[in-house]
Amino acid sequence: MIKKTLLVAAVAAGVVVAAAFAGGCAKTVPPPPKDVVQGEFDGAPKWVTQGCGAFWGEKKGEKKICGVGSMGGSRNMSLVRTTAVARGRTEIARSLNTSVQAMVKDYQATTTGGQNFGTAASDEQHVEDVAKQITDMSLSGTELTDSWISPNGTFYALVVLNVDEFKGMVAKMQNLNDAVRQAVIQRADKAFDDLDANIAKQRESKQ
Repeated sequence: MIKKTLLVAAVAAGVVVAAAFAGGCAKTVPPPPKDVVQGEFDGAPKWVTQGCGAFWGEKKGEKKICGVGSMGGSRNMSLVRTTAVARGRTEIARSLNTSVQAMVKDYQATTTGGQNFGTAASDEQHVEDVAKQITDMSLSGTELTDSWISPNGTFYALVVLNVDEFKGMVAKMQNLNDAVRQAVIQRADKAFDDLDANIAKQRESKQ
């Protein structure tokens, strides 16, 4: 009888230990990895995914181009903000440089009476140099217009360049040929419209 009682007690104790062990193991099981993309754009302003077309759509007549930069994965918010803004400016610079080259080539082709301008190496170098000068100068007129932090902690920056600011910067560039400078200023309005449209298309194609 005593042996039977001891056996029952031992079995009961073993069940309790096993249950406790199982409970302890359950608490140490790591949670499934979080999908950082899921919910990334929940509550995001439209410019985060659609660019300037969404941001300025309600303000007719305002010609601006923008770049959207982002950075996450760091607790240093100063670094995150600076990097996101820099990436937004880089996006503007890339598109603006291409646009200015097109404007200069268009002007040169018109004044020389032919469409072959830009085929010679010296012509191409001249166009690239002018475009780089104008782009570098114009970027000083960009400004951080809006920002947003996603649920996953990514900082998004909307950097904007106003067409009037751009014209003012180009007008101050006395080292440029006056005719080229005026040609770029005169073509700026249409160029900004085209730039905004192209940037929006590029961003949509990446989504």
